[in-house]
Amino acid sequence: MYELRNVTKRYSRGKEAVHALAGIDLTIPDGDRLVIQGPTGGGKSTLLQMLGGLDRPTSGEVVLDGVDLANLSEARLTRVRSESIGFVFQSFNLIPTLTAQENVETALVPLGIKVKERRELAAEALKSVGLGERLGHLPSEMSGGQQQRVAIARALVKRPKVLLADEPTGNLDEGMRDEIMDVLERLWKEHGLTFVMVTHDSAIARKAPRLATIRKGRITVKENAGA
Repeated sequence: MYELRNVTKRYSRGKEAVHALAGIDLTIPDGDRLVIQGPTGGGKSTLLQMLGGLDRPTSGEVVLDGVDLANLSEARLTRVRSESIGFVFQSFNLIPTLTAQENVETALVPLGIKVKERRELAAEALKSVGLGERLGHLPSEMSGGQQQRVAIARALVKRPKVLLADEPTGNLDEGMRDEIMDVLERLWKEHGLTFVMVTHDSAIARKAPRLATIRKGRITVKENAGA
């Protein structure tokens, strides 16, 4: 699915050059579930942005299904994100004036899907995360866990190949964290997704089939005996 070759990312901070990624080589097979851990500022979120085509490397290749994302035009990169990659973030990123169903529908608008089909697909996606009775609710009328379920439904309604999650349980208590992880793991299996997740939570990391640790822009990956 993914092949990263000598990926670097440098930022300028005043006169100082910050090496967020310092020559990353990484293979993520189709259908893999990889958890990425590491200290704050170590490069976790930067790496996830590279995988999602949200940022481009300073050098190196980020190859998804044989296509180097780093060399795509903005138009083609936007199309890849719209069709093939679902994103879930810590802060939910729901539009407060839209209902749950309307929020999920927003992921389908760039694909040119007609209104009736969008509504049907959004309702189906929300049912798959246990929110079939909350279609007409606004984000303010839902708990944090329910809002994250809406965000997951929005990420998966377009049936992507890849699901990228950046601290998706970071704003949730322990009980809700476990519920959301159960939903994510079930959907990963049902949809045959390639699932990459960044987390600070060691309890989540221990259950991942593969665990990547990134420090000072360098990565190590191991099979997780605790999974």
